[in-house]
Amino acid sequence: MPLYSFEGRSPTIDPGAFIAPTATLIGDVHVEAGASVWFNAVIRADFAPIIVREGANVQD
Repeated sequence: MPLYSFEGRSPTIDPGAFIAPTATLIGDVHVEAGASVWFNAVIRADFAPIIVREGANVQD
């Protein structure tokens, strides 16, 4: 899974989260335990933080 820093901020992922190998996270992204980001989804947090809360999922 590609993880990219942006302006000194990097994604943080709880070990209990699922991130698909083809998902892309950029910048100030936080993924909590039990959350998931699925195949080909892109989360880009360049203007403000994005928090994927426990139990949430992001799909393409």
